[in-house]
Amino acid sequence: MDIECLRTIVARHAASANALVALGLAMDARVRGTTLDGDAARRTEAVLGELGVSGIVASANAVELAPVLASIRVDLLSGGKLLSERSASAQALEASLRQAFGDVSAGFPALFKRLIAPQLADLPERLDAPGAAFLDIGVGVGALSVSMLRQWPGLRAVGVDPLPEAIAQAQSNVRAAGLEHRIELRTGLGQDITDKDAFDLVFVPSAFIPEPHVRAIVQRSQTALRPGGWLLLAMVNPGPDTLGDALTRFRTTVWGGTVFEKGAAQALAEQCGYTDSRLLPGPTGAPVAFVAGRKPG
Repeated sequence: MDIECLRTIVARHAASANALVALGLAMDARVRGTTLDGDAARRTEAVLGELGVSGIVASANAVELAPVLASIRVDLLSGGKLLSERSASAQALEASLRQAFGDVSAGFPALFKRLIAPQLADLPERLDAPGAAFLDIGVGVGALSVSMLRQWPGLRAVGVDPLPEAIAQAQSNVRAAGLEHRIELRTGLGQDITDKDAFDLVFVPSAFIPEPHVRAIVQRSQTALRPGGWLLLAMVNPGPDTLGDALTRFRTTVWGGTVFEKGAAQALAEQCGYTDSRLLPGPTGAPVAFVAGRKPG
């Protein structure tokens, strides 16, 4: 491959990156309730028109658009992080990236309540019951826990993350949401939790956790769950083609996480003694799926 061929490939994929930027600008304006002006507005609308999504962006509300916008920020900011020198600005970029990941996850609990929890025997009733508790492994900036507690007003949560910087952001977000009395945040590793028979649901985002840690967390979570409680292991799906598969694995490696081969995540849950294990698809078009397993009893 000569340099001209390389330039052609870069140019082709740069067009995709710019399409994401245009989409992001349009959605950001909708979420903030602002408008783009002048040439920026015209050029952005032209791109949305070519993509066939002008009407979708214009009609969607801010709550629907926010997680989609955050997913664009995740991709663009994670690339910027890789290509940035370590500096104060890079640290700010990491904080922005953590928040973007959190904003993506904030869209999940509504889908979970509507589509996934009803497939898991008695879990909706458990989460509605007095004293219900949720363990968020890799809590990050706390956005998923905050959203879970809004879906289940009586639920309380414990969030664990090894990064003090992430916990500091989470504390700020939890305070802003007025949920300090319902969310406990801890700095540490998921496999080091000492809780016993304490939670009705444990959530493990394997795409951000190295495989040996995931295995230890899945094993340890069974002790932390109440009898009959559920583990939900989120994992990346392979891409739709060879390039998509390569990109999925690349992104997960960049995030420091685990890619399970077909059937491996469910096998892990069963090896650790979970019953009723099952594979659950994620949202349409999203490169994510879930393995659920139940603590016996």
